[in-house]
This record gives sequence, structure tokens and C-alpha cells, in this order.
Amino acid sequence: MTSRPPEGTIALGAEDGLRAAFAPAANMVLHSLTLGGRELLAQRNGLEAYAERGSTMGVPLLHPWANRLAGDRYSVAGTEVELPAGLVKRDPSGLPIHGAPPGLMRWEVVDSDEGSLFARLDWDSAHPAFAIFPFPHRLDYAARLSGRTVEIAVTLTPAGEAPVPVSFGFHPYLRIQATSREAAMLDLPVRRRLVLGESMIPTGDREPFEPGVRQLGDSDWDDGFADLGSPPQFVLGGGDPEVCLTFLRGYPFAQVFAPPGSDFVCFEPMTAPTNALVTGGPDLPVAAPGDSYEAAFEIAASAQ
Repeated sequence: MTSRPPEGTIALGAEDGLRAAFAPAANMVLHSLTLGGRELLAQRNGLEAYAERGSTMGVPLLHPWANRLAGDRYSVAGTEVELPAGLVKRDPSGLPIHGAPPGLMRWEVVDSDEGSLFARLDWDSAHPAFAIFPFPHRLDYAARLSGRTVEIAVTLTPAGEAPVPVSFGFHPYLRIQATSREAAMLDLPVRRRLVLGESMIPTGDREPFEPGVRQLGDSDWDDGFADLGSPPQFVLGGGDPEVCLTFLRGYPFAQVFAPPGSDFVCFEPMTAPTNALVTGGPDLPVAAPGDSYEAAFEIAASAQ
């Protein structure tokens, strides 16, 4: 029996196939993805906790930066920014993490039907989180279901005369479908790991990493990667269904997150590495006025 979606949810898909539920008033989070009644996403503390406290779950968008910043100040595209107190979530070390609070990211749904939706968010001086990222732009969010696949595309378009740095990402919590964490398998299409320093911030160095399949077991993951395969297909296997997350375009970096004892694995698509707003450089894309930056990934469920 399919549970009734929360109020304000937009549900896509047929009852007997893949179904996806999005919450426009909570940062358009994909908070449920089911196949044959089986939930493919980790719910963790639930949708309400995500909306109110930023307790991540499902497949949340991380904007205007993914993961951590090394401090409360950054300088990029000719603009100096100091984060105002109390407006962003902090990690256990006190560093700003995951961008704007989801409760402030309320999207306008422009169009939707059984298999797709299109939504928009205007980030200008009237946006309640503008002070943390004072770069006017528009975000367009498009989701499409096809068979056992959901594709999510985000397009950032500058809305003024200034360029806009692009450092967003997603944090998909894929629920382990194997009979145990020990039986779960990861297929990682990555060839370079970002060397992390104090507080999980990349040092700028990279080290070789052997791509391929490995057992999850009791391993601990919170690692950034570059030099991805083509196409980058991350697979969580060992169960039925097997779940594959593919970076389609615009995501040259990835984070893999699976703390010990977790019932999930996160393959996180990122437009830039962690802390890119602080470090700048060639790894941080910048969208020029009159141009756009589009990135997309898909999640597919299939039998082994």
C-alpha cells in the first residue's frame, strides 16, 4: 500500500512503477523515491526535520555551496563576502556547511504532470539568504521520470551584470538494498582522491585511486574525488534493486559519504570541489552574464 504524500508534495510516476515525491517549499528536495513500494532513499530524520533544521535526507540540493567552507569569509568574482551570524548550518567543527537553509529555499512550480516537473527560484536581493551569496541569479529545476530512471537537471543563469560562481551540488542518500551493510558493494568510477586536511577541507593535492568494485562492509567514507570516468556511473549493488547514479553533465567532482553503521551511501555530484568559493581557481566554474551553467544527473534502479 502506498502511503499518502505530505501536504505540498508533488508526486511523479505511476502507482506500479518508479515514483518520486518532491517538496517545493523545502528546497525542492526529492524526499521519496519508491519502486514497487520499496523506498530507495534514506529518510533519516524525515522531511519536517530537513525543512526546519536542515537535517539532510532524500536527495537535497546544496546551494550556493556543497559541503563545507573553511571559514565565514570568501572572495570570488570581485566580491568580498562575510557570512552573517546565524544564517547557515554548521558542522561539528563550526564550519559553514551545505549552503542556504532549506526552509528559505521555496520554489515556484511552473509546470508539472505525471512524468515531469519544472520549477524556478529567483535569487536576488529580496531572497532571505542573499547575504550569504550576493550574486543575483535564477535557478531552474527540471525533473523527469522515464521507466526506472529519474533525471534531475539544474540550470543557473546570472540575473544581473555580474558573473556568478557555481559551487552547488546534491547529496543523494541511497538506501542500502542488500540484506546487510556487509553485503553491499560499491562501484566507484574515480581515479583521483582529494587529499583532505584539518576539518575535512581539501589541501589542493590529489592522490591516485583505483576505480572499480569494492565491498562496503564496515568501511568509513567521507571522501572527495576528481578525474571521473566517462560517464561517471556510481553503483550501489549487492541488493535488489541495484541503484546506479550517473553524472550526466556539469559535475566534474564527487563526494562519497557512508559513515560506519549507516544504512545509506551518498554519491554526491558537485560542480566544484569542497571549499571552492574560498580557494577559487580553475576548479570553480563562473557563469558570465548572458550565459548559463547546466548540470544533471540521474538515478536508475534495476534488477541485478
